[in-house]
Amino acid sequence: MFDKERIIYQLERTRVLTLQLIERIPHDKWFVMPMGVTHVAWNVGHIATAEYFLGLVFTRGQRESDSSFIPMNYGELFGYNSVVQPDPESYPSPSEMTDTLDAVHRQLLAEAREMTPSSLDEPCLFLEGEFDHHPIFERKGGALEWIAYHEHMHMGIIGMLRRELGADPIQYFQESREGKRFR
Repeated sequence: MFDKERIIYQLERTRVLTLQLIERIPHDKWFVMPMGVTHVAWNVGHIATAEYFLGLVFTRGQRESDSSFIPMNYGELFGYNSVVQPDPESYPSPSEMTDTLDAVHRQLLAEAREMTPSSLDEPCLFLEGEFDHHPIFERKGGALEWIAYHEHMHMGIIGMLRRELGADPIQYFQESREGKRFR
C-alpha cells in the first residue's frame, strides 16, 4: 500500500523547499510576531519536532540516543499544544534550530531507508495519553507520508509570515530559469 521510495522522495523535496524559504528570512526576524499568533522560529522548531515524533517515535519508539540529534525540551517548546512565546530567550537560536532541523531529517531519512516495505504497513507505536493515536493515520507508512503534508502546511505559514515581515514573493520559476537549482 505504501511506496517507500516515493515517501522518501517527498520528504527530501519538501525539505528543499522549506530550506529555500527559511534561508531567506533574516535571523533577527525569526521571533517577530506580525499577527500576534506565531513566529518563524516556532514553526521551524515545530517542523523538527513533528518530524521526530511522526517519523521516528511513532515508527520505532523513543530512544535515549535520540538526544544526540534533538534536544528533549523540543516537545515542550514546539510540540503539539505548545504555546508560542514572543521572547527569543525562551528558545534556541535560529542556527541551533536549523542544525536540529537538519539532524532530525538526516536521522529520519537514514532510518526510513532501512525500513522494509512491509514494515510500512505495521501499526504505529503510539504513546500513552494524548498521543495514543493519530486522527489521520494508523500505519507507519501513513506517519511517514504525513510528515511532508504537515511540513507543507507550516511552509505556508512561514511564507505568510515572511510576506507580513515585508518580503516580496519568492520568484521560484524565474530563479529556476536563471539557473538556481532546487536540490
